[in-house]
Amino acid sequence: MATPTTRNTSKIESPMIASECPGTIVADFEALMDFIAGGVRSTGKYHLLPMARLNELDELMTTPLRPKLQRPQQRSFPHLNGLYLLLRATQIGVTDGQGKTKGKLILDPFMCQQWTQLNPTEKYCNLLEAWFGLSSWASLGLKDTGWYKKMGMDVRSVWQAVPSEGRRFSENEQVSRGFLYSQERSTTLALLELFGLITVERGAPVVGQGWTVAKINHTRFGDEVLTAIFAEIVRSCLDRDDDDEQADLDFGAFQPALQSIFPQWINNLKFPEPEFRDGIYYFKVSLGRPWRRIAIAAENSLEELADCIIRAFDFDGDHLYEFQLPQPDGTILTAAHPNIQDADLQTDEFAIGHLTLVEGQSIPFVYDFGANWKFTVKLEEVKPPDPEITRPIIVESHGEAPAEYDDEW
Repeated sequence: MATPTTRNTSKIESPMIASECPGTIVADFEALMDFIAGGVRSTGKYHLLPMARLNELDELMTTPLRPKLQRPQQRSFPHLNGLYLLLRATQIGVTDGQGKTKGKLILDPFMCQQWTQLNPTEKYCNLLEAWFGLSSWASLGLKDTGWYKKMGMDVRSVWQAVPSEGRRFSENEQVSRGFLYSQERSTTLALLELFGLITVERGAPVVGQGWTVAKINHTRFGDEVLTAIFAEIVRSCLDRDDDDEQADLDFGAFQPALQSIFPQWINNLKFPEPEFRDGIYYFKVSLGRPWRRIAIAAENSLEELADCIIRAFDFDGDHLYEFQLPQPDGTILTAAHPNIQDADLQTDEFAIGHLTLVEGQSIPFVYDFGANWKFTVKLEEVKPPDPEITRPIIVESHGEAPAEYDDEW
């Protein structure tokens, strides 16, 4: 991860971080917070920013993009796309409700209170860490490879694609968008600009086009910060325990490496401790038209829920399975059969009471990866604890379950 040898890496003076210096990231992030402060209707199953109000939100940015598009989407505004990525990664912005008509983006009061207590440098650095260490393309509905520090690899790819003297694009190159060939690429460049780690000269607006980039330049500040971050990523990868996938999922990991650049960086955001919600959980589990209602205590495990689902549909239970669990930051964790060691979680180690589901929310359950049986598991309600229910029980059954194996089996 070495930087080009021609780049000037001599040490710079510690910058004074303000809302619009060295980049506009803090000012624009707080403009986004103000925009959704009272709650706004989200778009689609990934709860993206309201499509009908994207132009309105763009005008609140320090430097509006104003793409010449008839029907712009969130990805048409790479800077808004990047800010949304950070909003979910910090868990300052969370979702409320489900579906196309009830889904909303709201601010989390616990995280917002912490944000107001940070100084400008701490806000800047926490957003920087949220980008490199906590964000995931999955929150935008994009495929995430799951590679360790994948976001940092994407940043390095864009940063190193620009020579030390800068990179200029012809009018044809601006229209063809060869450099910004993907949503990930354009969002990464936009965040580099928002953080003041590079500068971008915009080309003339083109009808039917979004962001047109005429030239990209390095900054001494950006080169020093990124060099330090990439060195820390290499060190942490070498020192990291491969079995501890969650070890870095917190703020402050980069703080020792960047302290000389940001001496005013003292405090960090802190995620709330996972809450255990006691009670009896009632799930409606559907496999097409047939469905079963299952009651299970909060102390029981996901493994026990999986076994009950399999038994409720008269399957033999000889195959592997997994649940897909939505997280507050918009990502998905896989909770799999205990024999699947490379999953995010094993079902025998996760209690029902730690699920972050709300009533009416559904999660998929896939059984037998060859046959690919897909169940819909919907949380209907959570009732007070009942000492009579210590194991999952089937309380209602409708429709005949399909045969697990066809005649050939």
